[in-house]
Amino acid sequence: MPPRKAPRTRTTLATKTTTTPVTGAQFKALIDQGVTDALAERDASRNVDDSHTSGTGTKRTERVARECTYQDFMKCQPIYFKGTKGVVELTQ
Repeated sequence: MPPRKAPRTRTTLATKTTTTPVTGAQFKALIDQGVTDALAERDASRNVDDSHTSGTGTKRTERVARECTYQDFMKCQPIYFKGTKGVVELTQ
């Protein structure tokens, strides 16, 4: 015959908590202070020049603007405009 299992006992911890009533204005002030602290911490940890970052902390390369000549423009084969039709008819 298998041995019998011991009966389960339930233990509870009695804790004494004291509560202090907080008004809505005090609660809002606590939240506002927490948000202000979090924003200040975020601003302190940011890079000074983050204009080329996507929020990941890695710097993107900045493209250098190159000069566009008439020959470069013509290589794109633009639509010729003769001035006889409207824009809508030309794009169709």
